[in-house]
Amino acid sequence: MGKMGFILFLAGTTFASTVNVDLDEEHQVIRGFGGMVHNTWQGGKGLSEADAKLAFGTGDGQIGLNTLRIPVNENSNDFGKEVQAAKYAKEVAGKDFILYATPWKPPTSLQTPYTLNRWGQTYNTTQIIESNWQAYVNHLNSFAEYMKGKNVPLYGISIQNEPDWCDSWTCWSADNLYKFTKNYAGQLRKNGTKVISAESFSYDKNLYNKILNDADALKNIDMLGAHFYGMTAANGDNFFQYSLADQKNVERWMTEHYSESQGSGNYWRKYMMTGDQANPTVADTVRAMDVAYEIHRGLAIGNFSQYTWWYSRRCYGLIMETDASGKLQIPQNEVGKVSKRGYVLSQFARFIRPGAVRVGATINPEKDVYASAYRSAGGDSVIVVLLNRDYTKKKTVTVKVSGADIKVFHMYTTSEAKNAQYEGEVEVENGSATITMDAGNSGNKDCIVTLVGVGQQVVIPRTPYEGSAITLPGIIEAENFDIPGTGKGNNTYKDEDSENKGDADFRMDNGVDIYLGGTGKAVGLTQTGEWMEYSVDVARAGEYDLTVYAASGSKTSSFQFFIDGEAATDIIEMPKTGEDWSVYEEIDGGKVALTEGSHTIRLSITGSYVNIDWFRFGTLEEIKQYGKKKKSANKNTGNNDNDDEDTSDDATDDTEAIAHFQIAVKSENYRLFDLKGHWIGTVQAVNLPELQANASRVVKQNGTIFAKSSSGKILRLRIIK
Repeated sequence: MGKMGFILFLAGTTFASTVNVDLDEEHQVIRGFGGMVHNTWQGGKGLSEADAKLAFGTGDGQIGLNTLRIPVNENSNDFGKEVQAAKYAKEVAGKDFILYATPWKPPTSLQTPYTLNRWGQTYNTTQIIESNWQAYVNHLNSFAEYMKGKNVPLYGISIQNEPDWCDSWTCWSADNLYKFTKNYAGQLRKNGTKVISAESFSYDKNLYNKILNDADALKNIDMLGAHFYGMTAANGDNFFQYSLADQKNVERWMTEHYSESQGSGNYWRKYMMTGDQANPTVADTVRAMDVAYEIHRGLAIGNFSQYTWWYSRRCYGLIMETDASGKLQIPQNEVGKVSKRGYVLSQFARFIRPGAVRVGATINPEKDVYASAYRSAGGDSVIVVLLNRDYTKKKTVTVKVSGADIKVFHMYTTSEAKNAQYEGEVEVENGSATITMDAGNSGNKDCIVTLVGVGQQVVIPRTPYEGSAITLPGIIEAENFDIPGTGKGNNTYKDEDSENKGDADFRMDNGVDIYLGGTGKAVGLTQTGEWMEYSVDVARAGEYDLTVYAASGSKTSSFQFFIDGEAATDIIEMPKTGEDWSVYEEIDGGKVALTEGSHTIRLSITGSYVNIDWFRFGTLEEIKQYGKKKKSANKNTGNNDNDDEDTSDDATDDTEAIAHFQIAVKSENYRLFDLKGHWIGTVQAVNLPELQANASRVVKQNGTIFAKSSSGKILRLRIIK
């Protein structure tokens, strides 16, 4: 009896696999999730105002998209067909909204007949000969300008939709795409629009290899666009992997796919005749979880930053519609509502918002279980997405998160019986929580679960790089932007990714790319939309001459300065100073009016690929004169600072630089955080020396950390091992 009871115990016990989340292992920045509208092909029913609320809202019963893809119509008279849909989407998505466009064909006058032979069939299609490439650029730019004038500007524009499929639209060879990208694509940034590569229908790496291997061609695209046709759940991970794109740090966007078009978007698991654009129609099982698995692999295996489903509204889409072909019977009570596929996508889109960073996680902790993890843009939440692809068994998973102060996870589930259903709070103990994926007792067990962990937000104030604000008139080194803190208003820079790719080995814990160059170090690899901020103390009110020491090998680079959030200059166009970004010149930035006192200066990149060494407010004579006055004032007040003293961050004693901080006589608890707000550990201390000593035992590496006391006071500590 004893042995039998033991055997029964084992049979009824669920063993948990473990997903370890590492917040310090950072991967790609997530731009978001989207859908397609093509009103010519959808008969004007692409996206209504009600659809936009369902698709782009982030509340219960909504999908959480932030991205809309539209066509660049070949006839300029049709440019306005998607304007209203874009406005509806923008109104709901707000600041997160991204609009991008893809051309299928150029204007008729630019098309040349072309015969395509593929798989034993002949197609009469078109191509664009090289002599028409400039006119094609002009056509794409005119569309970008049109949308900008309608107050729905494009975030990005693609070179071509599926140039390697092209039986009814324009064909391009890989060699021609390489030549076009190298010699023409950079012009597509004319209206502040990012450039998306031509979008292979089946993520054919041969379409991109030459571009990625040529620096002059690569600098003319901002994102690599690809479609996932020809891919099914049976394909191996190698379909998603692209080591060359990883090496070149190219941002990747999945700009179109639907997993199959024969069945309803509400089917969870159904055996039927199925297929998609690149897969023949066969008898197979339609699985809603295949959509989840594809998105997971796109993000976690392929390092994609953006995922766009084909039609937003369609019988097989994210929002249900009747079947125009009449082959499917879609119940009227389903039309206009979010489909199962929409809810599956919402498990990612509602919670992994733009600017989030994918972080390390155990991708496949056990058979049929998959995981990915993300840190929100503000650093105040951790999102873990779990998939169970085994429809016969529930799965129990333990999620462990190190370096975050999370008390509970909020749990959401989509399964055969649930639609992004809120399951309540899951308690986190010592950074660990255990859940059972789908705990319900009805239907299939396969499901997708999203865990959203919100910890106590640690607000750490930003600080000037050298401990005190930079005095103006004076020179500001571009690399000496303020040290970022955490919490609202404490970011001090924006960079397209979280990695410092520079070669200066300087401020490597920040995302700004700092290179050796100019008079020492310079900020480089700049992208449109990036910025850095500097705390300054203006000694006298008045107009200042602005001079910028910079280099560019591009003709389209530019930047702009802001004071306390207001534009202080127009956009300053940067001339091409050389071929390899090594030739620096002084650029006249005009006159800037400054008022006396403390201010924040923002240097904003408005045209990519300018290297900035330093910028100066005031003439050299004014700086020299003010320096003499400051030295005299220091002498009169008993301040014997040496002008030649090393005031770099490494030379600053941070524990003594805290503004007159007094530690209580009794012992207090101190929570320790790195400069990105990641929790390191907790120590006790009575005084500053004890805090320094105890923190040094907990922290593993040299560097600056923050300590927050139980009474809410904050210190900045320098740890030297």
